[in-house]
Amino acid sequence: MTTPARPVRSDIPALHAYIASSGALQRERRALYQFATELLPGGCPQQMLDPDVIDSPLARNHIGAVLAGRASLTYSALVGTSAVADAASRVQNLWVASRPEANTLLAAALDTVGSELSRQEAGFESPRLLTETDGERFISALRVLSDGVALARSVNPELIDDLLVHITLVGVLDPQCAGRLASASLRTFPGLVLLKSSQSSIEVAEALVHEGAHQKLFDLAITHDLLNADSHQCPPFHPPWGPEESLWPLEQTLAACHAYACMARFALDAGVMAGIRVVGHNSLLPVASERSEILGQWLLDKGDHLGDDAHILLNGLLGRWPRTSRITEVLPRQVTADYVIDRQLEFRRCGSSNRVLVGCPSQPPRLCWVSDEAATVIELLAQSSLDEVTKIFAQQWRVNQSDAAGRLSAVLSDLCVAGLLSSRATRSRDSVGGGRNTGCC
Repeated sequence: MTTPARPVRSDIPALHAYIASSGALQRERRALYQFATELLPGGCPQQMLDPDVIDSPLARNHIGAVLAGRASLTYSALVGTSAVADAASRVQNLWVASRPEANTLLAAALDTVGSELSRQEAGFESPRLLTETDGERFISALRVLSDGVALARSVNPELIDDLLVHITLVGVLDPQCAGRLASASLRTFPGLVLLKSSQSSIEVAEALVHEGAHQKLFDLAITHDLLNADSHQCPPFHPPWGPEESLWPLEQTLAACHAYACMARFALDAGVMAGIRVVGHNSLLPVASERSEILGQWLLDKGDHLGDDAHILLNGLLGRWPRTSRITEVLPRQVTADYVIDRQLEFRRCGSSNRVLVGCPSQPPRLCWVSDEAATVIELLAQSSLDEVTKIFAQQWRVNQSDAAGRLSAVLSDLCVAGLLSSRATRSRDSVGGGRNTGCC
């Protein structure tokens, strides 16, 4: 496979593709959810989930809850997108929640939004979706949504199409029950975007860029190295435009920086910054560039807490690499530890040249992305001694055994950090997280 050329700053679709194409992200995301259902108690390895189900925010919410230990796998809870969206209501290839059952099936997502809004607005009424039962109000909302997508494509087709592919379902909120909310993406319902029914196509376009950027990052976060084993130790960020008590964890700050950078690009291309296109007073487009820089400056000092792909992302968005205090280790010339595999591991190769999904059948199971080379090391260690594995790689790499041991030591160290291997000397210790070549979910 040909590696894409490194993108120039501000070419956001090319930057995304440099990390992973949209097609690869979709394949890897589907593989992760499919593999999870096979490893979970009650799962059926022979049952392949239909794309209508495996892409559904409702099904992905349930699988996520099971992986987090908050629920047990129930196949009846794996509800497909078509259960809430009729094909006749599709808008510019976007599925829109249209069936009368949508408010019931998506009640948990709506309640989550309602709880957040009630903290901001006293006496806030629970949000509800407009559906086909609302007649002309729903039809009118679909027309504005279509106009918003068309406007976004007329401004920057590469950007909007790169983001929209990660939106599985749009729910149109009744403006009478949405308060000041313009749009929302819920981490617990990946693929779902909630938009307040609007009269303005530019408001819809802005919301789709904003939320599409979040959905893009959601998919990157579960398939690539945005975070690392030290991410949970990162201090929170306080957005200066937010309330005094507002504190954002690292992943939320990275997501916000990415979303504001996408909106800044769109605002520039749409003529908002030049005053050619007028936006409402609640629009974030005029402040997107400034906020992305504020967020970016903070993130650039947190390089030790970010994964390799987050470093690439920030360099592409900001033109600067995150700073790190880590000193590159001189690799040892030989591996002195004896490594063991603690449990039976399963592997899924998902069509990418250097990406393998490894499943640990614990309860709940753990899923880790590793390089193909790292996966081969694990597979060989399951049946051969470390000395024999070193000889195999020495022949493959065409180096002497001492040099091969040095290269293998870094791979083995990362696999230990990910909890996929342990050395006999440190077997009593628990290792969690992801290393340089691993990403665990």
